[in-house]
Amino acid sequence: MTPIIAFIGVGNMARAIFSGLLSNGYPAENIIGTSRTAEKRDDYQNHYGMTMLADNNEAVRQAQVVVLCVKPAQMQAVIEAFSPQVRDDQLFISVAAGIELGSLAHWLNKPVAVVRSMPNTPSQLGAGMTGLIANAHIDAAQKTWVSELFAGIGDFVWVEDEAHMHTVTSLSGSAPAYFFRFLEAMIKHGQTQGLDDETSRKLATYTMLGAARMVTELNDPIEQLRKNITSPNGTTEQALLSFEAANIDKMVADAMMACVNRSKEMSQDFSAK
Repeated sequence: MTPIIAFIGVGNMARAIFSGLLSNGYPAENIIGTSRTAEKRDDYQNHYGMTMLADNNEAVRQAQVVVLCVKPAQMQAVIEAFSPQVRDDQLFISVAAGIELGSLAHWLNKPVAVVRSMPNTPSQLGAGMTGLIANAHIDAAQKTWVSELFAGIGDFVWVEDEAHMHTVTSLSGSAPAYFFRFLEAMIKHGQTQGLDDETSRKLATYTMLGAARMVTELNDPIEQLRKNITSPNGTTEQALLSFEAANIDKMVADAMMACVNRSKEMSQDFSAK
């Protein structure tokens, strides 16, 4: 299945997705992007070999799959402007945070297959994690194709209850920023102890990368991996006891719930009126 795919908006996430497609051998002639900026259209067309258009209506008219990559606040206006071009046999995929399936379907104004996705920024490196949910109009072949699409930029999970997309946002969509913030604090402390920025950064970041690989590539429970390097009365134990004294579980839970609550607010803000 190699449908013509139109990316409405070609920002960072769109670029991550179509770069994944291209690296997996998807034909560039089957990919369309839209941008109001002539310079970007020329740059992408020359660099990626894809077709670039200024007109969303024309892109949607040509496509079997439409990937909606505009900002949430712009989504309604963009969809309603091209909605006369929407056909029943098309598949629409949104990467916008906070916009629910019902709102997308309402603006599209046709009984079409719609997928709501929550990718994250490591998708730019092919190391992303995406949460997915579809409406009732999607068929098995379309769902398989969407899975393969997001497998090209990392991994993915399907959820059945749209309410869980708020949790997906807190666990993966927003979560790279949590780890970046933790790294910032570690690197800063390394510097205060006399290490230069490059050394402190390398020690902390490669350690985080290695720990993540151990979790994803080994079969041991995370708790056991932690215990394996926590000797009684040792240095690691003292660091972990400090975390416990600061109630790390509550700190993380509070942060994630703040993320969930804001996601819910955004869903209300951008719901179909």
